[in-house]
Amino acid sequence: MSRRVQVALVGLVCFLLGWVVAQQLPLVHAQTVTPKSPTWLHGLDLRVRKGGQKDFDEKTPKYGVEVFRDDNNGNLVYISETGSIAVVPAR
Repeated sequence: MSRRVQVALVGLVCFLLGWVVAQQLPLVHAQTVTPKSPTWLHGLDLRVRKGGQKDFDEKTPKYGVEVFRDDNNGNLVYISETGSIAVVPAR
């Protein structure tokens, strides 16, 4: 018997053995815990100026950022009005 046929037969036997054993394993059920909603903490308005600009003026753009605490894992989630998201561990 060639080496290729031996490898194919061993693979087939392992597959069939795994299939038979898998039928005997108990079923796994998902957890029924409902996730908690995030808690709103802060609303921030940040003014951003260019690198060469020394002072803030009327043309300096403002960006809004909301801060939430994820009560499921304790992380802080920062979401800006442009759609950027940052997640950091709470201390």
